Amino acid sequence: MRQSVFNKVYYHFIWTTKNHQPIISVEIEDAIKRVLYSKAKELHLDIVEINGTDDHVHILIHSTPSIAPSDIVKHFKGSSSHFINHITLKNDKTRTFYWQDGYGIVTISPSAVKSVKKYIKNQKVHHSQRILNNELEYF
Repeated sequence: MRQSVFNKVYYHFIWTTKNHQPIISVEIEDAIKRVLYSKAKELHLDIVEINGTDDHVHILIHSTPSIAPSDIVKHFKGSSSHFINHITLKNDKTRTFYWQDGYGIVTISPSAVKSVKKYIKNQKVHHSQRILNNELEYF
């Protein structure tokens, strides 16, 4: 069976902290990004853009057809929450970090990658003007 050598598979993922807790500080956001870039490299995925706010994250990735979106999210959410709880917050007994069950996903056409990347880059400004539920309804 021949292997695909060309693909243009893009996903825009969105997921929130458990109960939408506004726990993603700058320190935690930096840790999330480091872990997700590392995990993406391990899974042979390319993160095109990543950003979010204090209670959720948006990720635009270029994927391969050989890995299911649900597996991507499982690896991303699992590795990031584990790292944050066991490394970043290791000495802070007052905080724990959990992601909400589930996620949002939108497939992105190659022609829309540039605009979605810009949208994700502007999350903090965007969310100062719109709440998450309205955003999900927008999609």
